[in-house]
Amino acid sequence: MDTPADMSAAAAPGAYKVAITEQHTGRILLFDRTDQWTDANVRWSFSTGNAPGWDHPFEIRFRDTQRYGMIALMTFGRPGEGRAAIVDVTGKAHLTRADALWSARITSYPHCVERVPGTGTVVVAGSRDRLHVFGPSSSDPATLKEVQTLEFTKAHAVLWDDQNGLLWVTGGTVVRSYRVTGTMRAARLVKQGPDITIAGNGHDLQPDYGRPGTLLVADSHHIYSLDKKTRALTTLLSLPYPKSYVRHEGGQSMWTTDSDEDDSVWGGPTVHFSAGGDRTRAGAQIYKARLYTTRFH
Repeated sequence: MDTPADMSAAAAPGAYKVAITEQHTGRILLFDRTDQWTDANVRWSFSTGNAPGWDHPFEIRFRDTQRYGMIALMTFGRPGEGRAAIVDVTGKAHLTRADALWSARITSYPHCVERVPGTGTVVVAGSRDRLHVFGPSSSDPATLKEVQTLEFTKAHAVLWDDQNGLLWVTGGTVVRSYRVTGTMRAARLVKQGPDITIAGNGHDLQPDYGRPGTLLVADSHHIYSLDKKTRALTTLLSLPYPKSYVRHEGGQSMWTTDSDEDDSVWGGPTVHFSAGGDRTRAGAQIYKARLYTTRFH
């Protein structure tokens, strides 16, 4: 079994950007990997003002669109009151809720969101018990409307696989895949292939940018490599309470953990790297760390 250091021992500190969901201040912050992560070095940000339903950012990911260029997909909230949102990141460096192209109230504690290119579909993982599928009536995200709801216990992560045309979801002890049929308001998810069993409480799904054709799956105590074609699952390493895990194409791994799973804070002040040194923001509560990229693989 690998260790985080073993997985990219030859990789020097990379010159790339990292976005973090910082739950203490209710902000999403973008930094250069090689900078110190101080306020003066913030490259891009989204601030919620910790408004009800907008506090505790859980997800940030970047996607390309024909209409807006790069957008950011985000989720926020507490049990019973949350939001999913989309913003245009090309206009200015520091955004707030007033800049949202679209947002929706999600009461099932939304932890993740994904967009399926070509269909207009947006899927939100409600970590209590369901998937929310939204479809637009035009290329304007403001027209998104919920068109399907599927039961999925503890749904925590959702990721589009552009190589195989599948939407992957994990939560509880399951990794599952769906086809997307139809487009716009007619889009629906249809289960595809057998479920894959993991040890428990799947938390994250990310492309393995260092190993195309595979996904990285995080549950409560493990990181797995999932072959997208064969559906074969390999345990890479043991890790206590990982909240996010990804590998850069240069070989360097990056992850976040919850140092105390029994408290009400779902993250710590540090983002860990397998080479080049960690990054810490004193007093921060970082749930996820994401590479600043729109790539799906």
